[in-house]
Amino acid sequence: MRTLRPIATRAVGLALLFWATAAAGQPQCPPPPADPTGPAVQQAIQNARNRGALWRFEKDGRYGYLYTTVHVGKLEWAAPGRMVSRALNESDTIAVEADLTDPAFNAAMGAPQKPEEAPVLPPPLIARMRARADKVCAPWQQLERMPAMMRIMTLTVLDSGWDGLHVDYATELVLAGFAKSAGKPLVSLETAAIQRGALLGGTPAEQLAIIESAVQGLEDGSARKEVLSTVNAWATGDLDALQSSLATLSPVERTALERIVFARNPGLADRIEELHRGGKRIFATAGIMHMIGDRGLPKLLAARGFKIERVAFDDR
Repeated sequence: MRTLRPIATRAVGLALLFWATAAAGQPQCPPPPADPTGPAVQQAIQNARNRGALWRFEKDGRYGYLYTTVHVGKLEWAAPGRMVSRALNESDTIAVEADLTDPAFNAAMGAPQKPEEAPVLPPPLIARMRARADKVCAPWQQLERMPAMMRIMTLTVLDSGWDGLHVDYATELVLAGFAKSAGKPLVSLETAAIQRGALLGGTPAEQLAIIESAVQGLEDGSARKEVLSTVNAWATGDLDALQSSLATLSPVERTALERIVFARNPGLADRIEELHRGGKRIFATAGIMHMIGDRGLPKLLAARGFKIERVAFDDR
């Protein structure tokens, strides 16, 4: 089930569609996201604090920033703290894994798989997935058009709404909004093809195993607990907690994590270095799972000759 924590981001853009069509706010549905207007916004700004983890990197006389993202959030976390705000304002370009506000990206991620690449879901498993869709008020007619892996990821993301965590306040979307309001370029570190290949690149049998595990996690509540623990680790910048959690992965989970996270890290590091060589000051971001361990982005950038140091936050 832990394999869904780092990959749920790719369902964020698709999950946003369901908040527009689901009966959010009814007693049987997850509570809707907070309204991003009025006094709640002012309170979030007044109470803003640094969350996540931030690094400053330097090479060839120029510096930039690397920042962790998380793929669900809440309104009170949307306003960045003083030190993260300063890094954003100092930067010329905001670089995210993918622009989740781009309809073309979301369309590419949700496009059907080739039959030979897609898992065949047994009818009882489909029925269990439909039951989970009913729990989060997600229209099954829309869900079933997606690849099965995207379907279960979307359900996992929407299920976190019961804990007040919503895709509307995912860090990537908040940063995209900042970039556009500040007139700063927003660039992607990866293409839809790269991300789709990572998420859907497993064999049909591997995909089916992940889906079965994820459905079980939604049914027994462990999925919500794991998402919540990851989000809390992001909020406190606790990379050690995430690193420790890898020791409990099953072989299926470890194989999926290798393909979906660690195998992508060298390409992400290459793209950050490419943007840095362009002469602009980059604020580069990626999901928090991309930052941990010897194969995480901070270590990979250091291996490419960057001087990189984590910024110590003074307000947590």
